[in-house]
Amino acid sequence: MASVPVSHLVLFVASLVIAAGVVGTVTTGVDRVSSAVNDGSLDATEQLRTDVTVISDASAGVYEHDPDADVNEVTLLVKNTGTQRLAPDGSGLDVVFDGQYVAGDATDGELVSAGTGAAWARGDVLELTIDVDAVNDGEPLDEGTDHRVYITVNGDEELFQFRVEGGS
Repeated sequence: MASVPVSHLVLFVASLVIAAGVVGTVTTGVDRVSSAVNDGSLDATEQLRTDVTVISDASAGVYEHDPDADVNEVTLLVKNTGTQRLAPDGSGLDVVFDGQYVAGDATDGELVSAGTGAAWARGDVLELTIDVDAVNDGEPLDEGTDHRVYITVNGDEELFQFRVEGGS
């Protein structure tokens, strides 16, 4: 009769060890899910607060080509219309020009409506210059051709379309 309580005690201790292992595993999983939800909500908040608008006039000649001055670039004015503060040099922007990704070293951004070193805040305008040589194999854009520039920042996308007219 003494062997029955001992076997029950062994099974009870074994079940406590298994339960402790399960609780530890579940707690770790819940912590990971909680962290992922927090990270996701921060990303969503950042995306909702970010909004930019290209305010350049497509017919105002955004493209400049001067072989004597070694200039072959597109210059766009981009306004921060969201509440998210962005990098003042436009380094957080992803730019696609005519279907080709433009590397960060082929773009240059400068705030034109705020002081030096200031963040790109709501209402501020960034002058974004795209080096066309870097995406067009050093060739100028042909006259009478249409072009597209996609700008993406924190999930917000903007499309700017322009046409290269003669005499640029």
